[in-house]
Amino acid sequence: MKYKLTEAVVSRAADYFASQAKLELQAKRPRMKIRANWKKVGSGWQPINVRKGTMRSNFVASGNLVRSLQGWTQGLEFGVEMDWYGQMVINGRQPEGKNKGGKGIPVDKMSQWAKMKGLKPRDVKTGQLLKNNSENRKAMNFMMNRKIKHFGIEPFDFIKMPRRVTLDKYRDEIAAAVRQDIKNQILK
Repeated sequence: MKYKLTEAVVSRAADYFASQAKLELQAKRPRMKIRANWKKVGSGWQPINVRKGTMRSNFVASGNLVRSLQGWTQGLEFGVEMDWYGQMVINGRQPEGKNKGGKGIPVDKMSQWAKMKGLKPRDVKTGQLLKNNSENRKAMNFMMNRKIKHFGIEPFDFIKMPRRVTLDKYRDEIAAAVRQDIKNQILK
């Protein structure tokens, strides 16, 4: 049985789903902000004087994930395709000791990300910018990675809401297209 009308509606729904997921990533929303002082304990580091707060930010770093989001269809099914790390944004990163978490970001990826974001090393005590040399950038990347290992990265399921919105918007239109396709097949 061919569902030409239904497949056309499903294709539009997939494109809408992808566009809504892009908007979710780009929207500024409250996110957790953690500041801490660190103390060397044995061979590791422990946070002291931890301060948690919120900030408004989106989930876009390079824009590659947003650009990679595309609707896909296969017959009467639809969804979104994205770069592999989209699942990492959805799952977040567990802090150390919880569910085998506590892994840092690979050093080369962290360096690329910090450079792309234009992050510059600062003196921890004064907040003054330091010379942007490899030693200071390496120290900055170490501190960011240490924080990620200890506190993790919060998850953000940026496709959950767009999926619900898309289904609500296209449910009736898909049902009507299926009915019409069935009628067309019966009348042949």
